Formats: sequence, structure tokens, C-alpha cells
Amino acid sequence: MRFPVSRSWLAAAGIALLCSATREAGSAQLRLTLPPVERDRTTLVWARDFAASSLALVTFDQPSRTVRLARGNVRLEMPLDARTVRLNDVAVQAPTPARLIGGRVMIPASFAAKALGLSPVAITIRREFHGAPPPRMIQGRVLYAGRPLAGVVLRLVHADDFTFVPQLRASTDDKGRYSFAGVPDGAYRVYAYVGDNPGHFNRVTSRLDISGDSVEAPDINMGRVIEARDPPAGAILSPTREFVFTWLPCPHAAGYLFSVTDSATNEETFSRITTEPHVAVDVTRMSAGRRYEWRVTATDAAGGFLGGSPGAGADPFTFTLAVD
Repeated sequence: MRFPVSRSWLAAAGIALLCSATREAGSAQLRLTLPPVERDRTTLVWARDFAASSLALVTFDQPSRTVRLARGNVRLEMPLDARTVRLNDVAVQAPTPARLIGGRVMIPASFAAKALGLSPVAITIRREFHGAPPPRMIQGRVLYAGRPLAGVVLRLVHADDFTFVPQLRASTDDKGRYSFAGVPDGAYRVYAYVGDNPGHFNRVTSRLDISGDSVEAPDINMGRVIEARDPPAGAILSPTREFVFTWLPCPHAAGYLFSVTDSATNEETFSRITTEPHVAVDVTRMSAGRRYEWRVTATDAAGGFLGGSPGAGADPFTFTLAVD
């Protein structure tokens, strides 16, 4: 339902009512497709609504994370999360920064209107929250060793805080393809979470800014977690003989980088490249009573990562040399 908002409501919402009766004849209308948000006693509105209401040309520069508004010969540049903005290349202070909220760029309404030469008293705000822009699609491909990987579960997360977007979950088909339908405009990443995909490392795409069009995400290249066979984690080994370390083979691996480090000093004491999932280590050169960690990284023929020992947050492969 459409209805004009009264002056008292505008004032309460933080949209200043300046004395500008001479401009009321040329009344502009800011139509909101999303509810306003309050920050620092200032009303923020979706930047895209300024463009949809024909009040300004609105663009977003992804590298600098800056929203730009232009109207006639007036240019307003508002970096996200910064109070200092540029009005026709002159630095000025905004009452509150432009922000990314729920994946959408929100800007201070009254400040932007005044900066663009629109008298706030000449703006009529109408609620049209039912008229949000049509949803978009994010799609892409998941690979392992350069081949499509089926059955990978993916989640859509907000780009800045990595929180899951409710009900947006997908899995890959036999061609490694996935898609998320019904994605509102905003900033996202596609996340392959280890909790959904046991035996694989976490993987996430670069930032994806959705504004008016569907997006093809960069390829996601999965990596497998390699499991130890011998010695088991926490084993105590004799310091008087050679020991053969073994692990489960990593599919399509052309080689493995094996290394041993001192847990206390993080100093590497042994390393070797091998094409087999095992390597013999002369542990007599290591110190009795000390704890060591061993790691394996699997690569393809071009040296690309295919898998490795458990990463940060997981228990490392460890052993201790017995004291005679």
C-alpha cells in the first residue's frame, strides 16, 4: 500500500525538515523497496532506491568498496564504513557511514539528498516494500584435480561476516555444477564447508557482488585431507632404527612432499619428495624424548595442491622418540 509519509514521521526518522518552501513545487519522491535502518540516530536507506526513484545515478566500485551517486554536476563518493566522504572532490563528514547491511549498501538518506541538491522537504517517501527487485542467481563449478566433482555441498554466506544465508544451500551435479536461485542483491561468497564435506578442506570463493544481474562464480578447487596410517598420532618410536611413515594415497596425486618438524622449535628436521604414499626416515638423527610433527602435501603433475595433512584447528600427526 502506498501512502505519503508526514513531516513529523520524516523528522522522527531522522530526515531533517529544512525550510525550503520555494522548492516544494518540484517535489521528488524517494520510493523505498526495503525498510529503512537506523544507525547513529540517522536513517539509512538502500542506495539502489535513489537510482530506482530517478534521484541519482548510483554505482558501486568493488575494489575501493565505494558507492558513488551523481546528479547533474554533483558527485558524491561514500566509502563503506567511513564518515569522511567526497562531495565534488571535497572531503566532508557524513553523520554516519554508508554501510553494508544484510548484503545491501545502505546510505544516510537526508545527508545524500542534501548533498545532491535535493531539499529534504521536497522528498516524499512511500513504502513499497512489496516491490523488491527480482532475485538473482549465483552459479559455478567445483573441481578436483581439474575434473568436475559431484556431490559437494555448498552454502551461500554473507561476504563480510561469513554467516550462512538461510535456505540457500546447493550441491554439485555430475558435471560439478551448482546454482543458488532466488538470491537478493547483495555481497556474498560461496562456501564449501568441511562440516558438510568430510574429508575435504574448507574452500570459499572471492567476494561476489550481486546488483541487477546473475553471477558466474570462480571455480572452486577442492583439496582432500590425507589420513595417517603409521605411525598413529601420539606414537612413541624407538630412536635406534629407521621408521617407514605411511599414509592413505590421495587420488590423482603425482607426488608428495613429506616433512618432519620439532614441535617445540618448529624447526624442520627432515623433508623429502616422493611419488609413493610412504617414506623411510632415519629417526636416529632426532633427539630422544622430544615431540615431533609430520606433514604431507599431495600435488598434481603441475605442482597444484590436491590435499594434505589436517589443517589449522585439527590434531597434527605427532610422534615422540623414546628415551633409552
